[in-house]
Amino acid sequence: MKKGIIIAFLLLPALGFCQEYLNHSHAAVVTDLRKHKKEKTVLAQTDSSISVTVKGTDGNPVSYIYRFDRSGKCISERVMTACESCYKDLLQAQLKRKQYEWKKINENQYVSKFEDRMTIELPVEKSEYYFTILSTNWTRTLYDLLIKK
Repeated sequence: MKKGIIIAFLLLPALGFCQEYLNHSHAAVVTDLRKHKKEKTVLAQTDSSISVTVKGTDGNPVSYIYRFDRSGKCISERVMTACESCYKDLLQAQLKRKQYEWKKINENQYVSKFEDRMTIELPVEKSEYYFTILSTNWTRTLYDLLIKK
C-alpha cells in the first residue's frame, strides 16, 4: 500500500493527487500532502478545503482542490489546469485507472463501480479545463438507474 502511494506521488504531475483522498480526514490529507510536498508546490488550507498547486510535466500549473464536509471527511476533489491538452491527459489518466471501472453515463459524468461510490463531473463549458471527483452515497437501485441496468 505505501509503495503504491509513493509511486503515485513520483508520478504526480502525470497522475495528480486524484482519488487518493476521498473519504479521508482533513488532518490526514494535510499530513500526507505536506510529506509529499514538492518544490514549487503551493499548499493553502481552510477548515473546509485544501488547495494544492504544482507545476505539471509541461510546466503549466495544475491545481487540486479538496473539499470537506462538516465532520472533516473529504467529499470532493477538483483538478484544474489552464491547458486543454493537460486537462485531457489528466482526465484520461484517471479514467484509465482500472480499479474504479469508470462508466460514462452522459456527456458530463462518469461513475465508478458501485462499491467505490464515486462520480466524475466534467464542466458544461468546453473552454473550462477542470473535472471534479465526488464521493457519493448512492443505493444499488439508484446506481443501476444511472448505468441503465
